[in-house]
Amino acid sequence: MASGRARSTRKLRQWTLEQVESGRFPGLVWDDPPAKTMFRIPWKHAGKQDFRHDEDAAFFKAWAEYKGKYRPGERLDPAGWKTRLRCALNKSPEFEEVPARSQLDIAEPYKVYRLVPPAEQRPGELGPRRPGTPSRHGTPASGRPPHGVTAL
Repeated sequence: MASGRARSTRKLRQWTLEQVESGRFPGLVWDDPPAKTMFRIPWKHAGKQDFRHDEDAAFFKAWAEYKGKYRPGERLDPAGWKTRLRCALNKSPEFEEVPARSQLDIAEPYKVYRLVPPAEQRPGELGPRRPGTPSRHGTPASGRPPHGVTAL
């Protein structure tokens, strides 16, 4: 089962890198061009007055189309498309959000994600965790059992 999950996230990584390299989506660019380890995703809120559906939601719509979650002619759902991609990135061990480099309070907001090198990825994990946060098995990243739980 773990191999199926890895295969699925590899699709996300490959697809995302192809989109960054294509230059097809305004604002979807490398944050560190020479190294190509971090990229920016335009992150404008759909409720903003200057939200441009064709530009600001295009990358998220493309992901929904790629995954078969949207077909031309269906109801437009930019917030739902953004949520799907954000959840996929957060779930994948191959990506890590870099909040310190993101700019969300500017006219053209963006989030920055880092490509996690294979050596830093944990097999079987759904994504990078911060120390002290429980895994899906209930054990924090520190390796100690949660407070109040006695180790066997």
